[in-house]
Amino acid sequence: MAFALPPGGTDCHVHAFGDPAAFPFVAGRHYTPDLADADDLRAFLDGHGLDRVVVVQPSTYGTDNRCTMDAVARLGGRARAVVVVDAGIDDAELAALHAADARGVRLNLQTGGQEDLRATEALVEAFAGRLRGSGWHLQVYAAHGVLAAVGPVLARAGLPVVVDHFGLVGRRDTPFAEATQAVERLVAGLGLYVKLSAPQRAVADPEAAPELAGLVRRLVRAAPERLLWGSDWPHSPSSRMPGSERTVQPFDRIDDALALERIAEWVGDGPAMRGILVDNPAALYGFGLTSPVSGFGQPRH
Repeated sequence: MAFALPPGGTDCHVHAFGDPAAFPFVAGRHYTPDLADADDLRAFLDGHGLDRVVVVQPSTYGTDNRCTMDAVARLGGRARAVVVVDAGIDDAELAALHAADARGVRLNLQTGGQEDLRATEALVEAFAGRLRGSGWHLQVYAAHGVLAAVGPVLARAGLPVVVDHFGLVGRRDTPFAEATQAVERLVAGLGLYVKLSAPQRAVADPEAAPELAGLVRRLVRAAPERLLWGSDWPHSPSSRMPGSERTVQPFDRIDDALALERIAEWVGDGPAMRGILVDNPAALYGFGLTSPVSGFGQPRH
């Protein structure tokens, strides 16, 4: 690696896939992944010099977070989780997830094809009401057009909001410049976080995408405290094969060391990079806190 990772370096976006006999996948899923469990994840982190990690619930498990939480438990204090739950989950279940080091709820709108803006706004407001004051955040996986439309709702949620994968700026028919401006407004204007993760999901070839590099540099100048980095390991398949419920699809082949070096080149090896890798994740996910406190189950006023 061309630059030295600082102590506390954090990968803010990975997934875990365990033995399907223990952790069955949901019916109607878009793909069937191979095995990539906590042992594989630990080897990935150690091999790349990363100390901390955030395990994000993938769509293949729906709202059954057992595999994600199993990985977090097996990695100990170096891991946090972002889970997927129903809006009606009770406070006791949320408190139990908090005690097991979950720190956020993911709204997986892109995978589910959710583009109904009223329904999206209602979902955001429902979760914001549940999570506000708990130390948790909302993580939103959606195309930039949906994000831009519900941006004001996200901004007034009263808790941190994290946008996945560059806001998928290269998707759909929107001109790239217009899409990047929308993401800039979300971060610099409305105060949302964005994950500089999985650029291959935003553009076809990150190595040949100077516009994406330009977006990162503008975000670094405008709001470096709102930026996070994630590898998206083990790289769920970006294409969908027929028979997705019967055929295991291989993970996409991504050079993770190169991806991290690319971000370092775009950001610069200085305070902003340390913030993205260490300080911002530590504050958002509560790394280093010895007595995390949850507001779930407390009387509401």
